[in-house]
Amino acid sequence: MPELPEVETIARKLEPDLIGRTILEANLRWARTLALPSPALFKEQIKGQRIREVTRRAKYFILHLSESSLLIHLRMSGDLSIKNSTISPEKHDRLVLKLSGNQSLFFNDTRKFGRVWLTSKPEELLGRLGPEPFSRDFSARWLYNALRKRHRQLKPLLLDQTFLAGLGNIYTDEALHVAKLHPLTASDSITVEQARALR
Repeated sequence: MPELPEVETIARKLEPDLIGRTILEANLRWARTLALPSPALFKEQIKGQRIREVTRRAKYFILHLSESSLLIHLRMSGDLSIKNSTISPEKHDRLVLKLSGNQSLFFNDTRKFGRVWLTSKPEELLGRLGPEPFSRDFSARWLYNALRKRHRQLKPLLLDQTFLAGLGNIYTDEALHVAKLHPLTASDSITVEQARALR
């Protein structure tokens, strides 16, 4: 399951091959992959847009385009790759963006949980996310205060993307194990030392 580090790795890997390319055509092979807008509007709006930047926020892969932003959430089984445009899509390729330079961006998603948004207001989707584990805002003091303000079990709270963005099941389990904290511990019972260890 792709979590923050995996999505960051994909973004860094694909960025050099995507920057400056123009999207010539969108082949939406499974309509429910698209969360926003409608398939017809998506194909119309994305055509001709130039990729200016490639970033990530939490588990979202983001293409900053000339007129809007394309957000992709890989969910359980999604993956992104760049291939020559002459290569035919495979069974689980849900979206193929044909790019200038005879290249295409393939969104492969075996389990069909991944989603794509084309929007001029990405903050409407991303604005509700909490800080990321590598951000300056994420200090031991912030974590301690934020945990103490809530009465929830640690693991579900850490998985809540509005509390802390980017963590999934694997990294949450690992962090709790290293910090020697039980996943079902009440968040408001955590000490400063435990919050420091968890951070």
